[in-house]
Parts: sequence; C-alpha cells; structure tokens
Amino acid sequence: MGFSKKQHLQQNIDALRIAFKLEKENRQATVGERLLMMQYSGFGGLKFVLNPVEYEMDINNWRKTEHDLFSITQELHQVLKENATDEKQYKRFVDSMRSSVLTAFYTPPEVIDAVSSVLRDSGLKIDKFLEPSAG
Repeated sequence: MGFSKKQHLQQNIDALRIAFKLEKENRQATVGERLLMMQYSGFGGLKFVLNPVEYEMDINNWRKTEHDLFSITQELHQVLKENATDEKQYKRFVDSMRSSVLTAFYTPPEVIDAVSSVLRDSGLKIDKFLEPSAG
C-alpha cells in the first residue's frame, strides 16, 4: 500500500484534537486515545498543508492533483485556530508545521516490512522496534 496523504493528514488531525483536548482537561490519555495519537506521523510528505486555505477560491492556487485535499487541510487549520489562544500562537503552530514539512520524513511501509521480515527470519523475537530516524 502506498503513502496516503489524506489518511496521514486525518490521523494527524485526530491526534492533534486529542492532544489539545488532553491539555485543556489537564489529564492523561486513555488507552484508546494513546492508540490514536500513536498514528501521528508529522507533516513530512504533506507539503500541501502550507497552501492557502482561508477562502474557497484559494483552491485555484493548488495543484489540481491535490484539490481533494483542500477541505481536509481547511479542517487542519481550523483545529489549529480553534486551539490557539491568539493569532500569534496560530502562526507559531503553522511555523512548526512548516518546519515539520521541511525536516520530517516517513519510513515507507515497504521498508518497515523488509526490516521486520529480516529480523523475524534471523530468529530474533522483537515485540516493539523504534527506528530512531523515523519522522
């Protein structure tokens, strides 16, 4: 299965919503919330999130191949705006996202599958594995 921009963005939005909620409620995540937050993958490979989304006509400035991502990107920015204390904090959120777009990278599932297959075939029993350069 290839990298689904829409799926990764939705998982990021869901994780951000939970993180903001936990902060507001000053509590720890439930097991279910932790599982959803573990799906957060950063914004590497999602450069389109930096495209303008304030007005419906902004879609005209987007690549046609990414038009289907416009509304979900609007949703992302809405979540950030709703949870920012002011415009300055919203801009910091966007700057952080911009930094993630430029520096975060994802490890394709095919690579993960190959590494896990080699480890399994070598007889090692590993329940969890962190690839430290993962974005």
